Amino acid sequence: MKANRTNLLNNDTGDVGIGTLIIFIAMVLVAAVAAAVLIQTSGVLQQKAQATGKEATAEVSSNMKIVSIIGERASSADDISTLRVYVENSAGGGLIDSAQVSIRYIDSLGDTLITATNYTEERSIATDSSDTVLSPGELAYFEFTPTNDLKVREKATIQIIPEVGSMIIKEVKAPASFGMDISIQLFP
Repeated sequence: MKANRTNLLNNDTGDVGIGTLIIFIAMVLVAAVAAAVLIQTSGVLQQKAQATGKEATAEVSSNMKIVSIIGERASSADDISTLRVYVENSAGGGLIDSAQVSIRYIDSLGDTLITATNYTEERSIATDSSDTVLSPGELAYFEFTPTNDLKVREKATIQIIPEVGSMIIKEVKAPASFGMDISIQLFP
């Protein structure tokens, strides 16, 4: 039987090399596609992170702070009928449009939302008095009339809600006696 066998050149090593090359090229293509997907995803995530960072910075840096709260009475026999809340921009704060600020007044009888049409805004130090934008370094006050007068020893909460930034919450309590004073300091 050995005599019938012809010994032809049988070289299979080239076929194995081409198969390996095809598998290697396929792996490189898959890695390239995976790398492109990862790079694109990281770019999208970076854009979202930058936008979130800018929003967080705006929220933190645009805070107002309450400097003082004064209650006004019509006469020495009346309860407090008008409130004047003095505010200023926090250090490093951005511009705040006072026309977009809402004030919520909460007392034992309920709460009232006071918008820009229901309060007066004035500034003590202003670069342009016709402008409604509160800049850093400016002191302004919001004057409004709550639906219910603030009586002796009563508590109320004032929430100032700017367009951008954190809400400011301040609880005030009327003193035990108003005396003959027309203007009553409620805070600080």
